[in-house]
Amino acid sequence: MGLLDGKKALITGARKGIGRGIALTLANEGADVGINDIVDDDVSHRAVELIAKRNAKGTFHAGDVSTVAGINSVIDSFLNEHGQIDILVNNAIFPDQSRPLFDTDEVFWDRMMDLSLKGYFFGSQRAAREMIAQKTGGRIICLASVHAYTAIENWTAYGTAKAGLRRMVKGFATDLRGHNITANCIAPGAISNALPEGNDDVIDGPPHDPSRFTEHLPSAKGGLPSDIANAVLYLSSELGQYVNGETILVDGGMIASKKMRD
Repeated sequence: MGLLDGKKALITGARKGIGRGIALTLANEGADVGINDIVDDDVSHRAVELIAKRNAKGTFHAGDVSTVAGINSVIDSFLNEHGQIDILVNNAIFPDQSRPLFDTDEVFWDRMMDLSLKGYFFGSQRAAREMIAQKTGGRIICLASVHAYTAIENWTAYGTAKAGLRRMVKGFATDLRGHNITANCIAPGAISNALPEGNDDVIDGPPHDPSRFTEHLPSAKGGLPSDIANAVLYLSSELGQYVNGETILVDGGMIASKKMRD
């Protein structure tokens, strides 16, 4: 018996890194998992194969979840394959999220907000609508960041979007009262997103060099996708059923020590 037997989970931006780790972790606990990514390649489909190796149904749903049309297309595709949605994990992001203040133009700003804030909002809204219609409750989880808590040079647009998510889940928790749907954020610190080397039937790839963190991070090491995935598992299962509208830091004590670096 797994913690998520019979549940149907959709994870956006799950081709590799944190999203891939979440997908495999939920599959390990009995969930059928749909992977979304804008990139449709061998890496994406290998992640689906690894879900199937865990005796769970795995599906891939290509699409751009920065637009309402793209979100609806992905969720329609997921529902066509799985019949219902019990867990939505908003994880999609694009590379190179940092940019100096005076190099941040309208195109970069809109791209950041469309994917990391607007996309998460309307994805959550659509998933909640489905969960209410199903009358089965559900879990909505958004990936925020330590940048939602403090400022570091060149990360203002990204941090603004991620701070908005902290407020957003509080609103969803309040607006969805009575429907047995929880909405929460997880705020990762420095997480290694490298794909596994050699045997890829594992969740984590190579870790960060711990020497990068010994002086400024209480845990004296960087995090791994499994660290975030285990927090998602907690919030997705009955173990976390009474956590609602909150943001859980999974950062090795980075914010507690008030020391961040790029």
